[in-house]
Amino acid sequence: MSLLRGFLLLTLAAASAAAAVSETANDTQDVLISDLIDWLRANGSFINDKLQIRHINPDDPTSPRGLFALEPLEAGETVCNIPWDLMIKPSKNQVNDEELSERENSDCGTINAVIEEFSKSETDMTPYGKYLISQPRGYTLGFWSEEGKELFWKMTDDEKLPPVWFEDILEDWEEYCDGDVENDDHIFAVMLVKARADYQYLVPFYDMMNHNNGKTNVAHKYDPYRGDPIDKTGYEMVTSKPILAGEELYNSYNHCTICQHYYDWFGTPEMFLHFGFVEGYPQRWLFDFARVKFDLDWKDGDEGTGEVVADFLVPPSEKGMDLLKNEFDRLEKFGQMREKSSNGDVPEYELKSLWEYYDALSGALRYALESNATLVDDVWSMDEDWWVKDGTLKADNADEHCVRLSNENGNDEL
Repeated sequence: MSLLRGFLLLTLAAASAAAAVSETANDTQDVLISDLIDWLRANGSFINDKLQIRHINPDDPTSPRGLFALEPLEAGETVCNIPWDLMIKPSKNQVNDEELSERENSDCGTINAVIEEFSKSETDMTPYGKYLISQPRGYTLGFWSEEGKELFWKMTDDEKLPPVWFEDILEDWEEYCDGDVENDDHIFAVMLVKARADYQYLVPFYDMMNHNNGKTNVAHKYDPYRGDPIDKTGYEMVTSKPILAGEELYNSYNHCTICQHYYDWFGTPEMFLHFGFVEGYPQRWLFDFARVKFDLDWKDGDEGTGEVVADFLVPPSEKGMDLLKNEFDRLEKFGQMREKSSNGDVPEYELKSLWEYYDALSGALRYALESNATLVDDVWSMDEDWWVKDGTLKADNADEHCVRLSNENGNDEL
């Protein structure tokens, strides 16, 4: 388990990181991607030739990239299979050393492997190393400028609104990995591993698939949790449903087929915190201070309706909705800052990212407040697991809402 990240997260698609790049940078990326795929195929990788990586909007060279089908794909077709020795991962002795803690055995080793790759000469660096080192820096919140983070926490009312900041990544890097927090290249390596690693592995090509929980159409064939020998079989992804020509292939970073250890409170705010982008619908929002938890999605799951609805996973209360209303009003006042020409020393990319999250956050609050859900007070009589771990309780099941507790004798009771 990767403890620097708090829990196991899947890769951030490279396309999600940069909002706008120059034509020259785009040309460079195209060359790097082409070289990477050629290198992968020449070294034993299978990459389905029915696929292409291109800009999501072919007419906009600044739009993010994604993985698209050139021809129809049947369910179960192999998307890619990447051999073990082409991944960036901890050295073998680190993986097998039982004296190393899980933290040291995962992120520390992977980060050091990235640093080692980046230290190579241009002729010795692999195409994957060249691709990674070309990625934008500081695109996830933990690696923003101090001014950017300060403005973000002001927006979220000093972490009252999600995401709640629960770790200092660079302090962990320094304390648990004896890492150098003064070296910009090392800090960049930490960010890449945090945002892109799957378990202990940075997997080329696989990390180019974008995230969308409403349109996920690929799945992992092998599961490291289950003990599948990916070191022998390769890292393989398959289609989970038929895909039409022209459709984009989507992974899920938190509801994937091997995301067994994901907490069901990990939603849109946490996606932004760890991966640096605001996901589309469906979204999940949990406001702990108000004990309100809901999903947002298009009505009937149909984007064509143009209507977004809130589906409460725990019955909301009048108190909770009042607390959300107070924060919504405060956010509207904060939003007036957007009209200013600048926000001090906050870099332009961080500002753009901050306001994208602001729109999602304020929109989520508005959809919740405008819903017609029945309000009951049950949630305030429950323990700290009020949010219901399995995420199956709906607002119309208010009568059945209960949390299993343990009495003094250790017996379960309702």
